[in-house]
Amino acid sequence: MNSEFVLEQLALGKRIDGRDPLQQRMIQCHFGPQSTGAIELSLGETRVFATTSASITTPNPIRPSEGFLKFHLDLQVLRDTGYMHNPIKLGMEIEKYIEKVIKGSKALDTESLCILSGKNVWSIDVNVALINNDGNLLDAMYLCCIFSLQHFRRPQVSVSLQGVKLEIEKRLVPLSIHHIPLSLTYAILELNEQTILLQDPCLEEEAVQNGRITYSVNIYNDICHVHKPGGSPINISILQQLTTVTLMKSRPYTEEIRNLLINNKGFPIEKTVTLFKFELPKQANDAIQVEQLEQLYNQ
Repeated sequence: MNSEFVLEQLALGKRIDGRDPLQQRMIQCHFGPQSTGAIELSLGETRVFATTSASITTPNPIRPSEGFLKFHLDLQVLRDTGYMHNPIKLGMEIEKYIEKVIKGSKALDTESLCILSGKNVWSIDVNVALINNDGNLLDAMYLCCIFSLQHFRRPQVSVSLQGVKLEIEKRLVPLSIHHIPLSLTYAILELNEQTILLQDPCLEEEAVQNGRITYSVNIYNDICHVHKPGGSPINISILQQLTTVTLMKSRPYTEEIRNLLINNKGFPIEKTVTLFKFELPKQANDAIQVEQLEQLYNQ
């Protein structure tokens, strides 16, 4: 699609897919077996697939009571489709972001992965592969990771004098996820001497953006991380109001995600793939005062 057309529509206050400026695309999730934490997530037309695995290993001698949590990203699709940016650099950026949010906020505490201090710990590996790119890979791949960790069930273990024993025949055990940090990305555009902010930009909007900013927040109104990789600067007053808007969205958004995951609890591992859909409830957008949005776009 022509970039000039995208800009013309934005100048008229319209997005090419008909969304409001601060509206996210529909998220769809296919849940696979819990033993692999298999998740296929779609954010609009952006599609990502993730699996989680667990193995027992020896801990780092410096941190004998901590397990390992690793993320591996596959962005081969970008190379095959001639993506205009550097896929390797983008992959490193997304991987670091995921690690900072999940580890830094202790959404999953690595100490909870300890089996026997100094001897045995769990090593959790999350593998995420991009299937189709239609923008906002950061949010899509992050959400797929946290959903996979939530959905995953590891084997139960018992510790005796003979050592650590896997009890694979018994009920699988979920990981200890303390909270669910969300990820919300906004594209920053400078158009006609005005700053325009677009939540969850699609690929065409990313092509004309002057920068972007990503918030990681949770239901307790904690700002877990703010990520802004260069680009156009943003006025501090706009930043403060955008932060307020993001925090207002966090509770209904998190509740929808929790309901989505609760509906999958108790599924046997051989359960066939099931489709779930949800979107930000209308009352979440209604809760944002019109005056705030007017200030947000008129500065």
